[in-house]
Amino acid sequence: MTRRLVKPYSAWQETGAVALVTVVILAVGGVMIGQRQQIDTMPRLYDWQLSAFYDLNETDRAIYNSLIIAADEMWWLHGDILAYNVVGDLEDPWPTVEELESYYVLPPFPKDVFWERHGSVKWQRIASFSFEGSTVYHGSGGSESGQSAYLLSLSHVHKGASYTDGAFVWVHENPNAPIPENVVRATLIRDGWKEVMPYSGAMEVDRIRGIRR
Repeated sequence: MTRRLVKPYSAWQETGAVALVTVVILAVGGVMIGQRQQIDTMPRLYDWQLSAFYDLNETDRAIYNSLIIAADEMWWLHGDILAYNVVGDLEDPWPTVEELESYYVLPPFPKDVFWERHGSVKWQRIASFSFEGSTVYHGSGGSESGQSAYLLSLSHVHKGASYTDGAFVWVHENPNAPIPENVVRATLIRDGWKEVMPYSGAMEVDRIRGIRR
């Protein structure tokens, strides 16, 4: 019988082989995980909600942005009215559309170039409350193609044992949508109004980068 001598692999050869197999396994696993993984950092929308960044046309987005900016100013105006007047003597603690248009000149209410370029919307205040309830401004009759009707609702939102000021914008696909009978969410949804959620481009950048807020 002829005997043959089989030389074993050296230690470095065995280590290299194991390392190579490990790298291949990790690479294949990484590709498969990357293909299957779904990063979803965008808050989920209900069917009665719209994204301010994705779902509004140019005209509606411009008016939405101006309403959100105006809302902050209107809370300050409301606070000033309450601070410098006796509440019992006040007929109204919120600025009228006429005051927002001519005295405070707060877009989108003044009949200026912005107003003309974005449909010449007719605004009116349809509800006004000092603390409990919502103060609501209604905009309709816009003349731009695909333009909506608008509701700006300003209310004290209850959070735990305190209240915080809130501003909510709703739109209706009919630019001549009538004044709603109330601004209870269920009623607005039933009548075809949709709440605009402030999901912005910054949120989309976070989604791409995989950042969760």
